[in-house]
Amino acid sequence: MNERIKRLTELTLAGKMYVKPVSYKGNGSFSSLSRMERESSELSEYILMQEPLLTEYSAFTGRFNFDGSVVGDAFKRGGHRYTEEALKKYYLKPQKNLSTMEWQHATADYKRVLEVGLFGIIRDIEKSLSVHTEPTETEFLNSLKRVAEAMIEWSKKCSRIARDFAKKQTDVEAKTRLEGLADALLNVPGGKPSSFYEAVLAIYVCFSADPDSVGTLDRYLSPFYFNDIENGTLTRDEAKEYLQELFLMLQASTPIESVHFTRGGESHFCIGGYLPNGEDGFNELSMLIAESMVELPTYIPQLTLRWTKKLPKESFAAMMELERRDPHKRIAFTNDEKRIESYTKICGFSFEKACSYTTVGCNEPAFLGAITGSTSKGNILRSVVRLFNEKRSEFGAMHTFDELYSAYEELLFEDLSEIFEYDNFYNLERARDINYISSLLFDGCIENAKSLTQGGGNTVMASPMLIGIVNVIDSLIVTKQLVFDEKTVTLEYLSEALSSNWQGYEDLRALILRKCDFFGNDKNVSREVSTRFYESLYKFYNGKKNVFGYPWLVGDLLGYNEHHKWFGELTGATPDGRFFGEALKFGLSQSEGKDKDGLLPLLSSIATLDKNAIGCGSTVTNISLDKSLLENDESFYKLVDMLYAYFELGGVHFQLTYVSKEDLIDAQKNPEKYASLRVRVTGFSDYFVRLKESIQNDIIKRTVQS
Repeated sequence: MNERIKRLTELTLAGKMYVKPVSYKGNGSFSSLSRMERESSELSEYILMQEPLLTEYSAFTGRFNFDGSVVGDAFKRGGHRYTEEALKKYYLKPQKNLSTMEWQHATADYKRVLEVGLFGIIRDIEKSLSVHTEPTETEFLNSLKRVAEAMIEWSKKCSRIARDFAKKQTDVEAKTRLEGLADALLNVPGGKPSSFYEAVLAIYVCFSADPDSVGTLDRYLSPFYFNDIENGTLTRDEAKEYLQELFLMLQASTPIESVHFTRGGESHFCIGGYLPNGEDGFNELSMLIAESMVELPTYIPQLTLRWTKKLPKESFAAMMELERRDPHKRIAFTNDEKRIESYTKICGFSFEKACSYTTVGCNEPAFLGAITGSTSKGNILRSVVRLFNEKRSEFGAMHTFDELYSAYEELLFEDLSEIFEYDNFYNLERARDINYISSLLFDGCIENAKSLTQGGGNTVMASPMLIGIVNVIDSLIVTKQLVFDEKTVTLEYLSEALSSNWQGYEDLRALILRKCDFFGNDKNVSREVSTRFYESLYKFYNGKKNVFGYPWLVGDLLGYNEHHKWFGELTGATPDGRFFGEALKFGLSQSEGKDKDGLLPLLSSIATLDKNAIGCGSTVTNISLDKSLLENDESFYKLVDMLYAYFELGGVHFQLTYVSKEDLIDAQKNPEKYASLRVRVTGFSDYFVRLKESIQNDIIKRTVQS
């Protein structure tokens, strides 16, 4: 990085680039207006009250934050009264040990902003006004227009301040740069950018409207990048400089006092993947974006490479090499082949729409200009406990695993239905709020004259996250293997052991842990049970839509919070050897040494269990590797080949942590010695010593592959 970016980096990591909001006091002048007129007028006034942050090193400005005094963006939800009320009642509070309300992530439609600017979006609003005649619809659209006009005026205000600031500079380079900024702000984001610089600036300003993911950054910046490179008005180093200042702004959008400042679940985005024409989109700019990010000693943003079968192996290896060298663990990988199959066949989206997906937050998929339709957490293991409690009197009549599984599937579907209803309830609570500034940049909200909080989006999927999937699969494997295949124990005896929380049945538990073919070992019983379970999930979810009409896909990740612990505390002992109260597993992987046969069978098990691609929602696969793989090139490139083959076989996702179990255990005991140790968690990375103990424990339990 050059000297200017170094200075901005120092300011960012010191917390000095966070733009402090100017709170809206109001004078009651809008009190007689209708709700939407009042809220959008207050929001517009708030925007124009803000003060841009400028330094002598700045090439960009225009970022502002919301403080809750008006209805702000849809990500941080300040001023969203009904959402705030619902969060107090249901957020991180398990209902019936089955469901909890969680946060939602999204990505604005920056492609549309760069194609037509805010003036073009205002024309879209006017076109929609000619179609929609219902008072609530026209009022909503006029509110969006009011906010769009305020954003344009805001950029003009920033231009004036940048020009005045430029006059005070004695350094010629700084003066010239700030004057160029002032000129550019008169064009964007109101108009269409005329250069790569203006395109990045437009994103920089509009990020205030949805301070979350920047989506598929490489594909909508590529036309500007390659045009400017070709006509000689941009160098690769200059492009890198602009990208790095953008990334620093993403980091600075979280205040340094926040626990999230070092966590990469903020501003997660994608590069590469299929383009609408069917070609692979990874290009020179994609690599530059990744290199520019990794060179910064920051934590935010993080990115995922979208793999396709058309991606050259050398490009995949180059991204793996970047991941290996990144001390802050900001890169993950996902598979377009499986995901796009899911989004077209199950969700019914066109190939073009499906190609616009990105991963946001902790690895939730969302489409360009769309919110994640659902992110609630569900305790899927409760269904197994119910099986051994509620069906115990029927065990004597169950002579085959098929009979037992039919009884289990009935209970599974009951729990999934209840999770389904809870998720709809949370969405309806949020729908009582109307959002303006984020809806302005979201696909479908203008066309449908409806807030994104109320189902305005056209291309949205719902992905409730089921915690404990691997526990369920392992419990079913153990039951099939020991009770029905080998006839080592009876269902009644196994049920007694669970009721006793394994006390007095220690030998049985030891036998299970020593002998059973748990998920991840690619044995016959393991493959049969895991694929059958995912067929049940497909059977339940396929064709179902949530309260807003969004199709459902299965997720399995955790996020920042301890849902696996909270659910586990009230979940009885299970056949996989888990004790009553023990935390549930999350994600698709294995731990505690149960994946006895090594990495290749584990990857094969994960890649082949979901034949119908129903699990392409918010899914994560964590792989812990011995540090020697990081240091040994020969071993590392064998790993690259193995992971490339894993995607070819159908794996959806992976992220890597290189650390020894011994170091993790010592770090938990002596955190002061491991202040710089970073690990991947569930779609994000953070310092190990800053994680909650239950999440640390889960990472420690992961099998370290060598």
